[in-house]
Amino acid sequence: MNNEFVDLRSEHLSSESFWPSFTDIMMVVVIIFLLTSMLLMVKNWELLDQLRNSMAAEEKAEKIIDHTTQENATLEEQLAHAQNEISMLRMQMMQASEQTSQLNIELENKEKQIVIVLSEKNQLKDSITENENEINSLSSQVSAMKSDLAQLNIDIETKQAQLEKEQQKIIIITQDRDSQSHKLSSLENDFGTLKTKYKKLIKPARTSKDKYIVSVDYERIKGKERILIKGASDEKYTVVTKKQLHSKLASLKKKHPKDLYVRIIIPEKSGLTYNEAWTFMRGLLTKYDYYYQD
Repeated sequence: MNNEFVDLRSEHLSSESFWPSFTDIMMVVVIIFLLTSMLLMVKNWELLDQLRNSMAAEEKAEKIIDHTTQENATLEEQLAHAQNEISMLRMQMMQASEQTSQLNIELENKEKQIVIVLSEKNQLKDSITENENEINSLSSQVSAMKSDLAQLNIDIETKQAQLEKEQQKIIIITQDRDSQSHKLSSLENDFGTLKTKYKKLIKPARTSKDKYIVSVDYERIKGKERILIKGASDEKYTVVTKKQLHSKLASLKKKHPKDLYVRIIIPEKSGLTYNEAWTFMRGLLTKYDYYYQD
């Protein structure tokens, strides 16, 4: 048997040997094609599985990103609302503290006046006692000293009238002190009531969600005002004057007429009085904040 390859050239082949050789060759080609097709199909199935897994992982990542974004937006809104509420409460505390200090000063002045009146009263009592002693010692000389006695009686009546006037003053001062005490108590009660009403009256409609937020920090350092501003796209605060502040806010209001949210921050040790802080906050909100516009 000859193991060498068959020479397929036409001049070496007879009609009887050509077709079996051609059939063998085509069979090998078909087998190779089938094997290649099977390998491609298996590879395609693996690629499809990888694609499905990649799409599922991408959908899962998108859900996680959406959930994280919503949580961050909610936390930012809560922080803005809390900072605004803290600023309002700080101003109310400053107002109550100033009123309490003023009332304490008035009470101290009234107490000083009471001490002075009581001292004068004691002096008048001592004077009356001396006059009565003189009357008792001169009782034996009444007939000889009628004129002096009459004058002395007039003096006593004058002193008594003065004493009655001083007593009336003491009563009035005491009533004023009681009135001031009642006012102080009433103010403390009003402050508690105002604090409760304020919490109830905060409108939930004002929110920083989907708004352009600009933060303004206002304080007084060593007697000088300091104003800081930071827009939503800014990385840090910028020191500005009041004129520059109004100019920037007016420009932002033109760009965001319906969604400009002005967040005003009054630090705990701002160095401001209640009237200064309230006037500054109210002025900015009514001019620029979306919530206070018509």
